Amino acid sequence: MTGQAAKTNRVAVYARISRDDNRENFESIENQRDMLLEHAAVHRLGEVAAVYMDDNVSGSAIQRPGLDRMKEDILKGMIDVVLVKDLSRLGRNNAGTLQLLDFFEEHGIRVLTADGRFDSLVDNDMVGIETWVNERYVRDISRKIRASLRFKIQKGEYLGKAPFGYRKSCIEKNRLVIDESEAYIVRLIYRLYLSGMGYTAISKYLEEKGYGSPGNKGWNRITVRRILCSRVYIGDTVQGVSEKVSFKSKKTRRLPEGRWVITEGTHEALIPREMFDRVQELRLGRTGGRKVQGRQRHVLSGIIFCGGCGSAMYARKRSGGTAYVCGNYCRNGRNACTSHFIYEHEIVGHICSELQALFRKEEELEKLSEEFCGPKTTEQSQVWDDIGAQMENMRRRQEMLYKDRLTGRISGQLFDKMNQQLERHMAALESEREKLRREYARSSDISLLAGIIRGRLEKGDLTNEMASSAVRSVIVHDRSVTIDLKYKIT
Repeated sequence: MTGQAAKTNRVAVYARISRDDNRENFESIENQRDMLLEHAAVHRLGEVAAVYMDDNVSGSAIQRPGLDRMKEDILKGMIDVVLVKDLSRLGRNNAGTLQLLDFFEEHGIRVLTADGRFDSLVDNDMVGIETWVNERYVRDISRKIRASLRFKIQKGEYLGKAPFGYRKSCIEKNRLVIDESEAYIVRLIYRLYLSGMGYTAISKYLEEKGYGSPGNKGWNRITVRRILCSRVYIGDTVQGVSEKVSFKSKKTRRLPEGRWVITEGTHEALIPREMFDRVQELRLGRTGGRKVQGRQRHVLSGIIFCGGCGSAMYARKRSGGTAYVCGNYCRNGRNACTSHFIYEHEIVGHICSELQALFRKEEELEKLSEEFCGPKTTEQSQVWDDIGAQMENMRRRQEMLYKDRLTGRISGQLFDKMNQQLERHMAALESEREKLRREYARSSDISLLAGIIRGRLEKGDLTNEMASSAVRSVIVHDRSVTIDLKYKIT
């Protein structure tokens, strides 16, 4: 009687490597694959049916391309044995690895490790301890990486992409240096805000003038607000604002402000601290200490107050239009104050009348027109002078760089790299100066600007930015209203 030939096992070789497991990457994925193929041949495990690899994929990840293909082939009945270097190659997530081993067992797959420490036919009782040890390893690595990053942050190193207005130093690692081709735009944003313009007005102005923006996605009120709120521009490094939920997840969570890492004086300030503080005070004043997002601001928001208790007044929609009511009254009722109810159109009408009278005075005409329609001529001149000074400074740096190259103080490679950076920055500055030159050439006559503004005032078309630029405060008393203009009619 002829015996039936023994079945030849179909072997799947699975290789995985990642920087999470080996920060130095001494072993390549190809070396691991070749070692497993040799192991299968030497120990006569069977015929290698397929090789599956996940290169630079974390063991804590459950979904992996190579592993997923192997599981699909197992479901098709194409595999009998799975060979891996060690159990950590299957995964470093304890629960996930146990589920994977259950999957292999359910489909009659034998799992072997080349290090000789595991064979699913005899070693299943110890597998839970082994996978737990693997998970503890990757958890410990994650904790050490976090501690290392936090130490770098506390030293003042700036991790990640440099913010708008700065670039990474090519000499000192993770150190910010001012990028003059963008810095003058940041300074302009701060000056415009202090002149009375709001986030939206500033973003529209920058967009219309064609100024380069962060990420080249164009300007909007959120981008402007972020620049006005960021302490990076006064030389401070604020990092550690968010962190990964865990080593098993790619999701991040925002940390409470008390856990942020704030290091003062880590790099050269782009904005004077006094100017930054004034902007923050003005921001809080305009919003009444509250954040205003996703909606258009009411005309008198931030400048209208109750004459009885001094509280900021709240805008409310009524059948007769937008009205303002004492905030203290809204919160605490009649025991705190009376409503001091007044319609917006009544106050806007008075402001427009006052401003129209002001526009009849020639000496005030230019100043007020520029407040409403754009930066002052002196503002434009300051920007022009700033660009010129920055270009002259870069030319001097280029000359010093060239001398250092001639005397051998720096290598030719470093000279080429730094000189190219200077050339790019000078080209960007020259482009911005050309934009300003075109602006000067097409600047509108002041009388035309005045005519446009008069037309808006006659129709009672007043924006919050216009009102904030022209009015210090509106005080609503029981029987009267006091409007304090920034520009007096004498």
